Amino acid sequence: MTFIEDKLIFANRLRQEREKLGLMQKEMAQKLDIPSNTYNGYETGKRSPNLEVAKHISDVLDVSVDYLLGRTDERNLNKEKPKLDKGIKTIAAHKVNINEDLPDEAIEKINDYIKMVEMMYKNKDK
Repeated sequence: MTFIEDKLIFANRLRQEREKLGLMQKEMAQKLDIPSNTYNGYETGKRSPNLEVAKHISDVLDVSVDYLLGRTDERNLNKEKPKLDKGIKTIAAHKVNINEDLPDEAIEKINDYIKMVEMMYKNKDK
């Protein structure tokens, strides 16, 4: 990608994310504590923020800087993956293609794997 294309990706994603929040450019500029015309320059691709401002923008929009720069399509790389509730004792697995049944051997392998994971974590605490 060229420098111009990179700036346009940043400008477009910045605008899209601001609009998702239902904010006008002026309101977004206020949240960032920058002049409205400076913010407008970011969205039109006429200006680029420095690193500190880019980090602040990503924090306000709750997206990664890499996403704003077009380096990834994943909005937020830093979000923690949801953890299982400690109260859950059963995990159900569902296949995408429900017209096919798993053979008994496959189900045994799944149960063996669950037992192995349980043993690994029981031994880990010792």
